[in-house]
Amino acid sequence: MRALAVALVLALAGSAAAQPPGANRPGPDPAQRIENIKRRIRGLRAAAIVEALKPDQTTAGKLFATLEKYDDVFDRLLRERADLAKRLMNAGGMRDPRAIDKLIDDAIANQRGFWETEERRLAELRKILTPQQTAKLLVVLPEFERRLQNRLREAIQQGAGPRKQRPAGDDDLDAP
Repeated sequence: MRALAVALVLALAGSAAAQPPGANRPGPDPAQRIENIKRRIRGLRAAAIVEALKPDQTTAGKLFATLEKYDDVFDRLLRERADLAKRLMNAGGMRDPRAIDKLIDDAIANQRGFWETEERRLAELRKILTPQQTAKLLVVLPEFERRLQNRLREAIQQGAGPRKQRPAGDDDLDAP
C-alpha cells in the first residue's frame, strides 16, 4: 500500500523536475509560471506528507482530494490578497477616507477568509486522518503552505516582469 501512495505522489509531482531550478532562460508567461510553481510545490508537499504520515492508499486518495479542493480556494484568496496589498500600498494617494476604510475592511475580510477556510479544511482532514496523522500534518503542512503562498504572491506581484534570482533556501521551491 505504501508503494501505491508513493506512486500517487509521483503522479501528483508530475513535472516538478521538468526544469532545473534557477534556470535563467526565457520562461513561460506569468500565468503558466504560477501554475508551474503550484505544481512543483504541491508535488513536494505530497511527498513530504506521504513521508510523514505514511497513509494507506484510500487515506492518501481522500487526503489529496481534500487538499486539492481547498487549494483552489486558497489560490483565489491569495490573488485577492496580492491585489489588496497593491491597493493598500497606494492608499496614501487616496483622498477619500471612506474608500481607504473600505479597502482596510476588504483586507480584514480576506484574512478572515484564510482563517475560516483553514478551519474548514482541517475539520475535513480530521475526518480522514487518525489523530496521530493529524498531529503530524499540523507540523508538515504549514511549512509548505507558507512557501507556496510566498512564491505565488511573488509571482503574482511580479506579473510579466523579469524573474529575480533568489538565494537557495530563501523560501523557494528549490530547497529539498
